[in-house]
Amino acid sequence: MKKTILRVALLSCAAVAVGPAMANHSWNDYHWSKSGTKLELDVLKAISSPWITSVNGAINDWNQSSVVSLTGQNASGVNTKKCSPIAGKILVCDASYGNRGWLGIATIWLSNGHISQATTKLNNSYFNTSTYNTPAWRSLVACQEIAHDFGLDHQDEGFGPPNLGTCMDYTNDPDGGGAYGPSNEHPNSHDYAQIETVYSHTHASATNFGVREVGKAAPQANVPNEAPAGDSPAEWGRPVSRDGLGRPDVYVKDIAPGRKMITHVFWAIGEGPRGGQQD
Repeated sequence: MKKTILRVALLSCAAVAVGPAMANHSWNDYHWSKSGTKLELDVLKAISSPWITSVNGAINDWNQSSVVSLTGQNASGVNTKKCSPIAGKILVCDASYGNRGWLGIATIWLSNGHISQATTKLNNSYFNTSTYNTPAWRSLVACQEIAHDFGLDHQDEGFGPPNLGTCMDYTNDPDGGGAYGPSNEHPNSHDYAQIETVYSHTHASATNFGVREVGKAAPQANVPNEAPAGDSPAEWGRPVSRDGLGRPDVYVKDIAPGRKMITHVFWAIGEGPRGGQQD
């Protein structure tokens, strides 16, 4: 879904925005190749104990989709500070990445137009503080970043009330209540409808991108394991989109012909670079 600063205006008419038209939030139609009825992806978890409930909860939530099947597996031997991607897999890491302004980043690598690998990084430099060390904040960020890894974008990018009742909605109060209304800790029906749209088609062969066909073991992906995304905007490439507060939240880096790295950033409250118009 094309993002502009004007989307802040949706906050004043959120009751209308909750309608079926909101099921139109593909992330630029980025998607994994699939050849079966379902997209089956391994989600490798290199996470510490405080993240187990929220990451497993996010995997279970997205598995309610009729077209996506995520298999959570504990990863070993992963340098979580680097969180280097693995071809054909989603890798979720947590570490203290520093006070860099972001709560989480999701990075996908495109190979000839399809996602070939993806990572989510969860920043304990913020989640170890009293503001963010809550089940609601952990659930929101884990749910949203993992969804970016398979091509879902936000339903709304303003941070004020009311919540839309989906983890694909930015907010300052993820568990809701009061003016914020519903919780933003889980997907809603519009998210599942959008996933079905994104993955409504199949490809002749998905083996080039490491995606498992239903009932079959994952093939070897013949795309390279890319270099890790890094932790700062200078490593992510050029900004191409901004959130409802004018902060760049999507970056694109050209790696080689036919290969790109794209990073989606979830900035903390009051943090992140500011700017005027979209680049």
